[in-house]
Amino acid sequence: MKFDYSQLMPETLWLGNGIPVYLFPDAHSELLRLEFIFEAGSSLQDKPVQARACNALLEATVRRSADAMTERFDYYGAYMEKYVDRDQSSLVIYALARYSREIIALCEEIFKEAVFSATELQLYLEKQRSQFDIAMQKVSEISRRAFFAQVFGARHPYGMSIERADYDRLQREDVEAFYRRFYVAANAAIVVAGGYGDDAVRALSESFGRDFPVGQAAPVRLSAGSGLPQARFGFVPKAGALQASVRMGKVVMPPTDADFSTFKVLDYLFGGYFGSRIMQNIREEKGYTYGISSYILPLRMHTVWIVASEVKRACSRQVVREIQNEMRKLCDRKPGKKELDIVRSVYQGDFLRDMDGIFEIAEKWKFLRMFGLTDGFYRSFAETLENIGPEEIRQAAQRYFADGSCHVTVCGDVAESDATESDE
Repeated sequence: MKFDYSQLMPETLWLGNGIPVYLFPDAHSELLRLEFIFEAGSSLQDKPVQARACNALLEATVRRSADAMTERFDYYGAYMEKYVDRDQSSLVIYALARYSREIIALCEEIFKEAVFSATELQLYLEKQRSQFDIAMQKVSEISRRAFFAQVFGARHPYGMSIERADYDRLQREDVEAFYRRFYVAANAAIVVAGGYGDDAVRALSESFGRDFPVGQAAPVRLSAGSGLPQARFGFVPKAGALQASVRMGKVVMPPTDADFSTFKVLDYLFGGYFGSRIMQNIREEKGYTYGISSYILPLRMHTVWIVASEVKRACSRQVVREIQNEMRKLCDRKPGKKELDIVRSVYQGDFLRDMDGIFEIAEKWKFLRMFGLTDGFYRSFAETLENIGPEEIRQAAQRYFADGSCHVTVCGDVAESDATESDE
């Protein structure tokens, strides 16, 4: 696979207070992508909703209301996105590079002068309650929540689910405490990509390199997955559901493991693209669903392999059985060379599309940073993809598919409850 992997490793600058700034320049771009990353994910919160509420309300300051701040970003044609996952929170701004100094000044105001209004918090919580009520009507959301609780346990940071009553318990003081603890220099990183100039770098140094609370670094926990619940079947009834939602999966090796690249190829062949094994069987041949896929979710503490689909009513039992059948087939018989060549070709195309632009490259690099990897990770994967043979795929399937360690979660009408553990 022809690609200049050195593009994935940015120039790194360190501000006076220790904040790293990662630079991905593109002299031909007029756009700037500025991302502020904090070790402030939901796994670190003391109360449910705390991390998301804090991230969502980072707009109002002592000088401007949230609406006024939005108007200032709009004035410069800037667009803001916010993300919170289990491990990190981030704020991303897309803007014209020529306004970089003005945008950085607004970001400085947001992070240094944040104000958490009780009124704004209640409006946010009201909206979240409404979204929660809508989400809990969807079998896909119910099965997702149940699946993670089943895999990790309901008290694990990755297995906990937000309940409606949690929105009533959160107070302004909780949000402010989370902000003061985690939105500090010791937890921060800044990623700059696009057509920025030296002026933007100087502005970042002036705005964030001093007078920004250093704080204490949040614990970064990595785990091999010991002490997690044993695989089991779980059914969640949803009366009157027109579809059923199926989730299967397990904790697998982290990206730092030598076998991760091989497992990625196995996953892609099994369910990672439109022509995959389970798509051909369960969608094309059986007609149980419009779509089914498998994917790898790398998290700090654990990496999870997941198969997910919404299927026809009263078909979940057959879908679970067919997924397991496809797993057994890969354990028993190695794939043909033609099928593996198709996987190689499609995966290479997907990889290159994902690297099409400096913003996309910066996004890919964030994965490397999360796990302390270098561009050698992608080089190694490309080599594995190019050279792996059918027998290696079969052996990998025997290592990861043959031990009966997959959790199965189904949400649907009570008629779906016949998809029992005896089918595994």
